[in-house]
Amino acid sequence: MSKTTPPNYAALADLMDQHELMATAVEAHGVICGLICGGVPLDDKSWLAPFNDLVNEGFGLPAQVRQVMTELYQNAIEGLMAQKGVELLLPNDDAPLDERIDGLVDWSQAFLAGFGVVQQELSKASEELQEMIQDIANITQVSEEFDQEDEENEVAFLVLYEHVKLGVMMTFEEFGKRPDTPDAPPTLH
Repeated sequence: MSKTTPPNYAALADLMDQHELMATAVEAHGVICGLICGGVPLDDKSWLAPFNDLVNEGFGLPAQVRQVMTELYQNAIEGLMAQKGVELLLPNDDAPLDERIDGLVDWSQAFLAGFGVVQQELSKASEELQEMIQDIANITQVSEEFDQEDEENEVAFLVLYEHVKLGVMMTFEEFGKRPDTPDAPPTLH
């Protein structure tokens, strides 16, 4: 059973707007997931500095926002560790398709930014993961392709959404750190 529940998109978006932060709720969640999947140490502190740099120009977050972001961080770790993945924090299903597509594009860009801050050695990734990262980068360019709100585009959006989720899981499996995994094997005497 999950220790934390993911916040409601609308509530988080309102909180971010209320505190006039530089990033949106979608971008904040993407950055958090990118940092985790890139291999930031899962020690409850290492993610904060790069997160603040990317979402708030290096400034600390107001206490209420930091608490919600910590919950997002914990929720993402739980989902990834349990191998059930992460639900991307995007506008709700009843939002217009173009708004959800824009959210997916923004989330993907933020994920890649967070991942890139931590992981500088993509060339060491498997060929499959390198292709997946390229796919996510390509998804950041799709918003113009969804000019009609119809069933075909709705299905295409869902395919892209699931593809990004799979990419997040693959990225975590290759580069993410496990809390119980030491960086170096213990020395035997």
